Amino acid sequence: LNLAMITGQIDSMGRAIAESTRRQAQALPVLRQLLHRFSVQYEGLSIAADSEVGRRLRCASPAGEPLETVVPSQAPPEKVTLVASDGSQIYPDRHGLAFFYAINVATIVLRQGSGRAPEVFNEPRLFFMEEDLYPGGQPVSSELVGAQRNLAEMSDLVDHTLRKPLNLPPRIALADGPLLIWLQHAALSEAQRDRILRDYLTCLDRLRSASAPVAGFVSRPQSAEVVALLWLGLAAREGRDEAPSLYQTEFRGVSDRNLFATLSPGERSALFLRGTAANRDFRARGHAIHFFYLNTGTDIARVEIPQWVAESSADLDCVHATVYHQCSVNRGYPYILSRADEEAVIMADERALLEDMIVRAMTRQGLVPPELSRKAQQKQIARRRRR
Repeated sequence: LNLAMITGQIDSMGRAIAESTRRQAQALPVLRQLLHRFSVQYEGLSIAADSEVGRRLRCASPAGEPLETVVPSQAPPEKVTLVASDGSQIYPDRHGLAFFYAINVATIVLRQGSGRAPEVFNEPRLFFMEEDLYPGGQPVSSELVGAQRNLAEMSDLVDHTLRKPLNLPPRIALADGPLLIWLQHAALSEAQRDRILRDYLTCLDRLRSASAPVAGFVSRPQSAEVVALLWLGLAAREGRDEAPSLYQTEFRGVSDRNLFATLSPGERSALFLRGTAANRDFRARGHAIHFFYLNTGTDIARVEIPQWVAESSADLDCVHATVYHQCSVNRGYPYILSRADEEAVIMADERALLEDMIVRAMTRQGLVPPELSRKAQQKQIARRRRR
């Protein structure tokens, strides 16, 4: 990377960031006034959010609490079972020694207040069959692998949350990232999307049947769903028929995280309902995804919960208190999710060992030892020469 050739671009980037920061500083007081102004106008905002423009902007909807609600954290339960899962993957590489992919999910079970060490479970999955590698006749995409990893994380999370003798309350399942699974229409076939969504919603069904709250933790969120809701409310109040993109208004670049930066450590915002379009299938099964923003002590995070958790004040308070406590002992990020990531990540030496084991297995079957593609070999030579 010839840094000297992009020095001017770096300077321009610095100026652009400074200008964006100034613009946000001007917009935030206006947005907070709108948060107060529309605080209890649930019906009008919900109608606006469900409109064609609202769906296009992916704006949130009110969830029954005044928009400017601030709720302090209560003390966490003295004894609670926390279960968290996280995953990583090896994407398929047609230039590698063999065409395969792998998903590794780690689950941590922490019995808070018991004095016992956390339990660690690893569930590696190796995919090598033709129906896995060539779904619909096309090589598996990285988007499909990512969606399968998300499903595997949720499946393992539910299995360990509900397994005996852990199946007694109180217990909380915690996922890394949004609860609303993202399935790209351009990258996945309709059959693949339907299967993954069906299995994912079945996981949430199992947790609801067992009265086991689940939450998704999103660190440093960049979404602007509440900002979009406020802008849409303002546009409706001013009689505008068509709301322009937020990127074309004075609110461009302002995120919900900026808006709720006034929260104190441990405080959460009001509850909101995620946008209609992405949330439709979840709503139909009674799992409509709600969210709130939380000051973790070092940053503003987003916590997502399904409808049946949002409707239980006891479960909502328990999730709020427990997630904040986990963040407070781990510099603003849940300790149990840190442990799950630590166990799930596939290191470079582990990948190399896996590939060596695959080559040995092929050799034992009388196959000629495979080689990297010429492209991969030449890349290795060039990079080794640079080092």
